Amino acid sequence: MPSESAARLGFAMHWLFRLGMLLEFVGHGSAGVSLKEGWIQYFAVFGFDEPTIHTLMPIVGATDIALGILGFVSPRRWALVWCAFWGLMTASLRPITGESFWEVLDRAGNYGGPLAFLILSGWPRTAGEWTAPIRWRPATRATLERLAVILKWITALTLIGHGAYGALLQKPMLLDQYSRVGLTTLPLVGSRFVPALGWIEIALGVAIAIRPFRRLALAACVFKVVTELLYPVTGYPLYEFVERGFSYVAPFALYLLLPYVKRSPEKAAT
Repeated sequence: MPSESAARLGFAMHWLFRLGMLLEFVGHGSAGVSLKEGWIQYFAVFGFDEPTIHTLMPIVGATDIALGILGFVSPRRWALVWCAFWGLMTASLRPITGESFWEVLDRAGNYGGPLAFLILSGWPRTAGEWTAPIRWRPATRATLERLAVILKWITALTLIGHGAYGALLQKPMLLDQYSRVGLTTLPLVGSRFVPALGWIEIALGVAIAIRPFRRLALAACVFKVVTELLYPVTGYPLYEFVERGFSYVAPFALYLLLPYVKRSPEKAAT
């Protein structure tokens, strides 16, 4: 029988993941509805011409938004499987179109978040459970331990992927954001700020992957919120911040889970 601690954590994880689904897919869908120019090359992979792409983008975007709302209001297992596949597929289109593989890692929340929610909710045992609304239930220690592993890797990969933009690629969008808030003109650091911050982010991701500590998970959560807030602060659309919802939810959920999964089974049962 799940302990009282496991029951409370299961409840917290359930609602954090519902929030993550809302942010991630409503934000991502808003990019499509807004006809984001960067999306054109991804649709072109499938052979669509530009007029067709502009017709499809708002339809795909509206579908994402609907899935995000469903994932918050009344989540279903079939939708979580689809969202995990869709998140991985859309992330994988980036290196296919000539962007770096780091983009796939940076978007680990897109596919890892729905997968984590599915693991928390349990694989369906009957056909009806695929379509039935997911209800909160107390989580077992084994489930929470598996969940902690997934959250650890979502957090680590998003940090490493995003850190590589600055440390290895000097990604123009990142340089533009940091320049607009004056970070590239800091005394003593100057233009070295972007790669230095990127290496710090990579180091944080590697540290969490090797041996996650609670303070590291909280630091990762704060770091991701602050750095991604640069999108709206520097004039980019708000959906750029919103669609990275699981980049904030995953490290915070890991922060909540770590004390429990590191305790002995006897102590965790109290």
